[in-house]
Amino acid sequence: MPSTPDADDNRYLFWSRLTAAQAHNTGRPTKAIDRRVRAFFHDVCEVISPTITLELGAHEANFSVWAKETFPQTRAIAVEANHYVYDKHRERVSDAGVEYHYLAAASTNGPVTITIPRQIGNRSLEQANRMASLVTHLQDREHESVEVEAKRMDDFVSLEPEDRVVAWIDVEGASGQVLAGSREVLSRAAAVYIEVEQVSKWEGQWLDIEVARYFHEIGKVPAIRDIQRRNQYNVVFLDAELAAREEISARAAGVLRPPRNP
Repeated sequence: MPSTPDADDNRYLFWSRLTAAQAHNTGRPTKAIDRRVRAFFHDVCEVISPTITLELGAHEANFSVWAKETFPQTRAIAVEANHYVYDKHRERVSDAGVEYHYLAAASTNGPVTITIPRQIGNRSLEQANRMASLVTHLQDREHESVEVEAKRMDDFVSLEPEDRVVAWIDVEGASGQVLAGSREVLSRAAAVYIEVEQVSKWEGQWLDIEVARYFHEIGKVPAIRDIQRRNQYNVVFLDAELAAREEISARAAGVLRPPRNP
């Protein structure tokens, strides 16, 4: 993808900065805004009533478990590449009815090497941490390299014409590789919740503007974002027609409504 922002990139940057400022102006704590954005995504899922949910970088697969409990007939697919995490949560997640796979979502099929960080800067991490990735953290001081099978989600997930898809993506700097292998599936998605960053923390990562460009190309628009950290946040992209519905925009506006005065 080109690195020079164009008009669409600048529109996204304006929207993102404005929405972040509005979130701060509510006076709500950062974690409260984060919870409200997740609740918005769940609300949108309930409007859609998905037949397939996809969680990439699933860790304990909380979204997939919620989806299976909320939509018992849905096919909930969760993908996790850290075998320590997978072994820790496999039984519980599988018992919930989720298809929990020990795989790396990637741009190619076949074996790949992931890094499981053990020390980022001065911070030590356990093996079953959230930061395993196809790419290496820029502050990596120690990591474990593990070979794992990778799949393009476009090859791994079969869709029928009537399927309704939503996705949750948290892949620790590897969004470029993951999204490249998921274009067909995500083109069908009505809603996507994805973690992005404004500055590089991982080698060769796509920044938020490049992720937004990708979703613009497949017909998605940004609906709401949180203010998780200074340069890291989660954003919900929606199918353009869904985002234009009055009830959806009203729900998004509600995320940033200040608390009522006591």
